[in-house]
Amino acid sequence: MNYWRRLLEKLLIIVFCLYNTYRSYPEENLALYFLIVLIISSALELVNDKRIKAILYAIFIASSLLYEIFILYIPIILYDLYGDFNLFVLLAIPLLFSAFHPANILLSIFSVYISMVTRKQNEILEENIRARDKIKEDSLLLEKYNEQLKKDREKNIHIAILTERNRIAKELHDAIGHALSSSILQVESLKIISKEEKVIEKLNVLQETLTKGMDDIRKSIHNLYNESLDLKEQIERLCTSVPSIDIELVYKIDDDLSYDMKYDILAVVKEGITNCAKHSNADKLKITLLEQPKFYSLIIKDNGSEFDEESIKNPKGIGLLSIKEIAQKYNGFFNYSYDEGFKIHVTLMKG
Repeated sequence: MNYWRRLLEKLLIIVFCLYNTYRSYPEENLALYFLIVLIISSALELVNDKRIKAILYAIFIASSLLYEIFILYIPIILYDLYGDFNLFVLLAIPLLFSAFHPANILLSIFSVYISMVTRKQNEILEENIRARDKIKEDSLLLEKYNEQLKKDREKNIHIAILTERNRIAKELHDAIGHALSSSILQVESLKIISKEEKVIEKLNVLQETLTKGMDDIRKSIHNLYNESLDLKEQIERLCTSVPSIDIELVYKIDDDLSYDMKYDILAVVKEGITNCAKHSNADKLKITLLEQPKFYSLIIKDNGSEFDEESIKNPKGIGLLSIKEIAQKYNGFFNYSYDEGFKIHVTLMKG
């Protein structure tokens, strides 16, 4: 749009310049002079280096001093001069009056004016583009923030459920456990004071039933109380969810990780598998989760020969930036590389 506007404006100025030149020098070979000016004007459009532009303007000024006919082509050059050097167009005033042509002076003023209007419009257009890009960037950040809020909300709900479940489990353990323990002790007392064999046998059966029930309840309550995210099981489920990729899992962690860390590790693994499936042509993926004395190490590496880095930086999904934030959350490190396959390495510090 801007290019065609400049072309039309310069064509208009060129037509008037040719008309003025023909009226003032009807007998001259105007084609040669016009061709020189056209070359200089075209070069000014193609060159971005202002030092080279200054040399071209100097060549035109020198030509005008040697051949007065070039002065009638000043409006074409002034159009570019204002766009490049702004008020330096004032330096052309002595040239205009050295060969006084009223029509040429008016055309020069008109040329500078439309150049000024075009420049102002370009500045407004660039400002609008910057504003549009800023709005788009803010929109993407807001989308990412909302997605993160959604994940945090889901995690907080799950944590609240586990907390309430643990509270109930503790109360059941204290109440039912105490009642069953007392009942077993009372049965044992009855066995001691009872003298009938049949009664003792029935008491033995009752005691065994209570003991078994106590063990079952303790086991259930223990599992309920300690229930948390089974990290290895969840990772294995993720591995089986992508049958097109042969996924190898190396899991060597003995410590009972916190729920938050398990959740974050699972998020990184899920993102690594998703990236491999969507943005790589890999058919093999290896996930290595190791426990070190001071930290945990997570490595996800595929055998793909190509990958789309821009796509995996997309704000949709947790992306590489959020994986980095997870690493920083645990005072760890994150890096990725491409060497015979795409590799993600995350280090999470203990404590």
